[in-house]
Amino acid sequence: MSILGVVVRTHPDDVNAVEALLRGRPGMDVTHNPGDGRLVLVIEDCPERSAAASMADIALLPEVLNTSLVYEYSGPDAPAPEATVNDYGAWRASLQEMASGNDAGPATPQGS
Repeated sequence: MSILGVVVRTHPDDVNAVEALLRGRPGMDVTHNPGDGRLVLVIEDCPERSAAASMADIALLPEVLNTSLVYEYSGPDAPAPEATVNDYGAWRASLQEMASGNDAGPATPQGS
């Protein structure tokens, strides 16, 4: 099980639209919107999607300028979602691969 604390940065004109889009997603809680383009989220693993895949999905939204992982908890206290990537080198995958739940495995160093 993973729980992520994430700050999402958008243009201030887009922040309410992005918040509305994120509020309906499973495993996601928008905890704070100061109205200046920042959103604070808590994202949990859910049966259909890992928290990491959800965060990657958010980063790919055209209105999102940046995502920052500010807290992570990972523990064995709950079963992992079916879509969980078990390769710990998978963080090297592209955002598109993470968002789709595909495990690209460790990246090959350039020049190899």
